Amino acid sequence: MKKIYEVSETTIGWLGQGKEEGEDGMKFLKVLFRNRKRLQSEKDRDEKRLGDELSNPDDWLALEKLLLRPWWTRVWTLQEYIVAHKFVFYCGMESIDREKLNVATVSMHLCMKIKENLISGRAFEATWIRRRLLNWYRKRHPMHLIGLMAYVGDYRATDPRDRIYSVLGLAEDRNLADPPRYQDQVTKVYAYLVKAFIERYDSLDIICLADRYNRNARRPPHQPSMPSWVPDWRIVTVPWVVPAMVCQSAGQHIGNFRPLPLHGAPDSYTAGRIVGSANAVISEDLRILTCRGIMVDNVDGIGGLKVVHRDREGNEDDWDEIHDSIASTSSVNSPSGDNSSLEIKTDPQHLAKLMEQVGQCILLNRKDRYLGDKSPTGYLFNEFQALCHYSLKTPGLVYPQFLDWFQRNKSLCIQGYSLAELSERFGEQEESSKINLNDLSKQTSFVSRFKDTTEWMQRRLMTTKDGKIGMVPGRTQKEDQIWVLFGCSIPLVLRKCKAERSYEVVGECYLHGYMNGEIITELQDGKVKSQEVNLL
Repeated sequence: MKKIYEVSETTIGWLGQGKEEGEDGMKFLKVLFRNRKRLQSEKDRDEKRLGDELSNPDDWLALEKLLLRPWWTRVWTLQEYIVAHKFVFYCGMESIDREKLNVATVSMHLCMKIKENLISGRAFEATWIRRRLLNWYRKRHPMHLIGLMAYVGDYRATDPRDRIYSVLGLAEDRNLADPPRYQDQVTKVYAYLVKAFIERYDSLDIICLADRYNRNARRPPHQPSMPSWVPDWRIVTVPWVVPAMVCQSAGQHIGNFRPLPLHGAPDSYTAGRIVGSANAVISEDLRILTCRGIMVDNVDGIGGLKVVHRDREGNEDDWDEIHDSIASTSSVNSPSGDNSSLEIKTDPQHLAKLMEQVGQCILLNRKDRYLGDKSPTGYLFNEFQALCHYSLKTPGLVYPQFLDWFQRNKSLCIQGYSLAELSERFGEQEESSKINLNDLSKQTSFVSRFKDTTEWMQRRLMTTKDGKIGMVPGRTQKEDQIWVLFGCSIPLVLRKCKAERSYEVVGECYLHGYMNGEIITELQDGKVKSQEVNLL
């Protein structure tokens, strides 16, 4: 199919009949195209304006309906859109070519910077994702199969095996699943993809995506069910440019589709990555993955989180999932416990360090949402401290989503102190009054990075029995175990099963101080031992 589109003179994308404001939406795309230069020239001004042509809510509604049509999330249309020499959209009697659409998409982005909620995020993503992928393809940057599949998380196919096969023509490592095997059941196809990835890259990183593409994320679950270590690509998720930590910018085998100017030499998580380290064996029936790793600690307390699920099927309204806070009960974390082993001090320096570590966990120790640059000591600490302080004293000033998070996490005890107590001890700093507590204008503000981690990646603040701090998946439970598996860049939360040495994969975990091979050094120094585990 790829060759057909490459040699065709023109490829047509039929968006359907012009009814339901379809043609009006197409006409408005042309208006957006015409306004691109003006919007771009005004984007750095203090006062920005939409202008008369772009201020009619009916035009935006017509565009939203056009971009929510099924064509945009049909996975087979992605390849034809990207590889075709010339691509033209038709809706009723109206048409627009791909190049003008991409310019109009940038105008949409600039308009949304001026006024939020002009159009739903789901509608905007329809063209934005395709524009980003087209730019990568044209610049001949490597597009890895797993990263590509993870990015287009809400794309659909009648045959679930086509979640893989439909994008093979775009992937640099297409031989992971080429040639297609339609004679195999979907469970076998998905499991074989994991097997092929491990064998090619000597890496377990792919299993980290079994958290976001989780077999239990749908009610009722898809049948037949997958093992917990196999990403279930049948699950429909909200697209996000870095859907998991394993999609870090430094990732050589998965990666992400960050803006092209950001290419460079990013920092990397390397928790369990050592040369020739994976040594994983998958059973003949493709149900058990056996590997080695190191159990680091048990989960103790877990902060609360409100997750808003956006309906990707269009059948119902958004709905909230509430993860209640789970109290810390270990002697190290409990205020009434014996904290002497950690030499808990009450001096401001120690408490500031503890508070800073909590902030670093929320940032996943990265300055940017693409997880490319390690955050230096103290990075955005004043912003985090101010947000916590005002959440206690004058909550009306604080960004509502952070305030909700703080209320659900303030009682979580870490090394003998609750988050509320840590916030109280600092009081108001001189710089606090200068900090914008609702700043979403910059992707690098603390509030923006907080949203990346808690909303888009759905991570919860956590402390282990020994007082370590981290961020874990929403469905993590007390007593779950945190492991570093050989050949896996990111620590994992595992849940013990009844069978000996058997575990279920819960998902990837940020564990502060254990993201760069520290536990491997302890192993080499004889301080810890590795064990064989069976993932079911």
